Amino acid sequence: MIYSMTGFGRATREVDNYSISVEVKTVNNKYLDVQVKNPHFLNFLEEDIKKFCRQNLGRGRVDVYIRGIKKEKNISNLSFDEGLVLNYLDAVKRLEGRTEQKFEVSLNEILQLEGALIIEEGEDDDETLKKLVLQLMKEALESLINMRRIEGNNISSIIIEQLNEISSIVENISKLASSSQEEYKENLLYKLKDISRDISKLDMDRIYLEVALYGERSDITEEIVRLKSHIDQFSNTLKSDCPMGRKLDFIIQEMNREVNTISSKSPNKIIVQHCIDLKTIIEKIREQVQNIE
Repeated sequence: MIYSMTGFGRATREVDNYSISVEVKTVNNKYLDVQVKNPHFLNFLEEDIKKFCRQNLGRGRVDVYIRGIKKEKNISNLSFDEGLVLNYLDAVKRLEGRTEQKFEVSLNEILQLEGALIIEEGEDDDETLKKLVLQLMKEALESLINMRRIEGNNISSIIIEQLNEISSIVENISKLASSSQEEYKENLLYKLKDISRDISKLDMDRIYLEVALYGERSDITEEIVRLKSHIDQFSNTLKSDCPMGRKLDFIIQEMNREVNTISSKSPNKIIVQHCIDLKTIIEKIREQVQNIE
């Protein structure tokens, strides 16, 4: 099963005094790289979130966005800074004595004093928040993975078509390669006949040796066998259930290497053109593989 590295998932929930939303976005990356952005009261969950992503994703750049709102403050105690308030009242009394005027001080005016009212918030229920956020992470990742699976199936269909095209071209190369040595022998004899009218005077042993040396230098049988093996290995890997992107990338490099060798060894112009076509298709597959987990 192929999974793309590109996906998106989202989950939201409102419970008690909290409204939480989780968004997870993934894009191509050589390794697994998880980045988390969350409100300060969820900072204690960052490592749990990263661990959860590592358990469910193989590779890719993963951006986790968590938005959380406290609907109401969790107030456990209200009190006044008595020292600050008493100093304020003493200052008012001193002012009354100096000005011989009476000043009425209301509770509202005291509340306006910065720092006069002390609000103590109760601690957040970390265990409840952790359970909620990780549940939302699970839902978001399920949505994301499903999207990656659908995209992966599309990629798989494209690659299979391209692999079939490669196999067809390789078969044509194999047929051409088997006849190249005989063609070279016939061409060599034809040219020598033009030079020497008396064929009996030609050193046939030398000619056959030249043909044999040519065959050794231009033999691409091994490269064709290895290329076919890489194609089979690539196809079988596509059917596996484990992360395969890196392995497929390696196989593609090996396929490209064999094609380059075939092109450099063969003097047959048609085979060389086939190699150009193969390299074009292999490059298209390589681009597809870059998005596979």
